[in-house]
Amino acid sequence: METYLKLISKSFQRSIAYKLEYYVSLANAFLYIFIFTSVWKTVARENSSSLGTWTEDSLIQYAILSTLIKVSYGRNESLLTTKIKSGDIAYDLLKPYHLFMMYVSDSLGVSIFQLLARAFPLLVFSFFFFGTFPHIKLVTFGKFFICYVFSYLIYLCFGFALSCLAFFFTEVFSFMILYSALVTLLSGSVIPVNIFPNWIQEIVSWTPFPYLYFYPTAVLLNSPINFSFEKLISMYIFQVSSLGVLTYFIYFLGIRKVEFAGG
Repeated sequence: METYLKLISKSFQRSIAYKLEYYVSLANAFLYIFIFTSVWKTVARENSSSLGTWTEDSLIQYAILSTLIKVSYGRNESLLTTKIKSGDIAYDLLKPYHLFMMYVSDSLGVSIFQLLARAFPLLVFSFFFFGTFPHIKLVTFGKFFICYVFSYLIYLCFGFALSCLAFFFTEVFSFMILYSALVTLLSGSVIPVNIFPNWIQEIVSWTPFPYLYFYPTAVLLNSPINFSFEKLISMYIFQVSSLGVLTYFIYFLGIRKVEFAGG
């Protein structure tokens, strides 16, 4: 456990070191919030009848909160892909820690920094800049926190699985682009999933993507999600378990490929 805590601390300190990158990413996140809130303001005023239960204020709140959740997740897919390409992965496999737990620890360090240094300041700034914020009860926040943890587990599995593709392909950039496109379209980071027609919502609900950003944000805003909170948690468990098995399968085949290549 001490080893993983040191890895978390190391990745947190690494995130602090690049101050210019931090300020640029902070400005970039606020620009995203400003763009999305501006778009939804226009949409709500021009097409309010086609948005169901969504109002201008709730859409602005959704745009802010979904972006903040996305911002709080630290990305580090390049950590593993770089090691695989350079061959340093062979040394990491000999070290006294599990490769997946090393990845999780590094991600946690980056995410803690993102949460404290980006998401929280943006939340405070957005509150004063946009002047709108939902009234959140403690019970609602508790439900959101459970969804947030499951959402983060899905995020970790996606990142690790994509990184492990470097065992089989010389370049994984195209897979990253495909993943980003699917997240943008289906995760609710831009468009609330319950705006889609019912048959699309039904299909999307069986994929892991809306469980990243839409459902945690919808729970926080008490927005309708077509099923109970208990069913939502069972779906989260199903998605995390399925994605976890797939991720381990890709990792296992990748490690065997390294061992085979090494003789």
